[in-house]
Amino acid sequence: MTFMRTKTSLFAMAAVAALAVGGTSAIAAEEETLGNNLSMPVIFAEGYGITGMATQPYTTYPTATEDDGLRPRTEAEALPFLEDGTPAPYLDEADSYMLDGTKYYMQQGDSTWKAFAKDGAAKKKVASLVYFGDNLTGHQWTTNAKIIHLEMGLQKEMAVPQLTYPMTSLYGEKMDEVFGTTGEPAAGTTAKVYTPMGKLVIQKLDKNHKPIGKIFKQAIYRSFATDGSGQFATEVTGSGTLSYAYNWFLSDTGDFAKAGWWRITFKIKAQGTWNDGVQDVTVDRNAKIVGKIVSSETEGEDPLFPIKIADKYTAYVDIQITK
Repeated sequence: MTFMRTKTSLFAMAAVAALAVGGTSAIAAEEETLGNNLSMPVIFAEGYGITGMATQPYTTYPTATEDDGLRPRTEAEALPFLEDGTPAPYLDEADSYMLDGTKYYMQQGDSTWKAFAKDGAAKKKVASLVYFGDNLTGHQWTTNAKIIHLEMGLQKEMAVPQLTYPMTSLYGEKMDEVFGTTGEPAAGTTAKVYTPMGKLVIQKLDKNHKPIGKIFKQAIYRSFATDGSGQFATEVTGSGTLSYAYNWFLSDTGDFAKAGWWRITFKIKAQGTWNDGVQDVTVDRNAKIVGKIVSSETEGEDPLFPIKIADKYTAYVDIQITK
């Protein structure tokens, strides 16, 4: 069976999922922009997806009332489901790229695939590990920088392996890095944990590392029903993982000098209210922080700026911007 395929912009949805290659948040998107595919499993802690709508069962496509916000969007974007109920990948030769004799299918093209996605609302307080991007924990920023891409999120290990799509870096670096998959599925136990109650706070610190002012604060659910510009929002990275991200323009430091110490805090708010596409809903958090993932830009080295856990709903990184 074959289907006509259409290009679908996730930015036309009720909320933004920043979907540029290499994990760079999309500040503006053209109507024909195609998003990244999910390659690592995700658990929706409260049962709400990246658009704020209730999630659909994994073995179905989105409906008018249930939509996790991920590709594929419609049956016109993918082959029918396989006999075991998992979505079959659609691999378009126009998106293929040869590397060392192996054919890969690139992100942001017509090709679609989807790793395992689960409604976690039935499990009380999904225990998660917090992480921050290694460009925060392992990089020394200076006042010459124009922008810092803040990436963070939650992750956990699942007891039962689930469907994943291994990704390979094909070419490019950092913001220009392009990833692809062979289309061969695998089983993995690592999953991202998504909660709309995730919140970012940016504070200036004094010489004793005490907060003296706040220049930004926003919860993820506040980005619902916006185009995501200037927002703390959800992104499916080029490598196919679900994360939170914010582009911090260093021209915007409020009344404070750019140089010095800054605290980047990730919190899980107790509660959030938004419209789920049907009605206004008030949702209690269903995720907690039980540990952290340590990373640095150089593998094997200790991070320059370690993650600190304040309580089971709050973690932060203090970074220094030098002249």
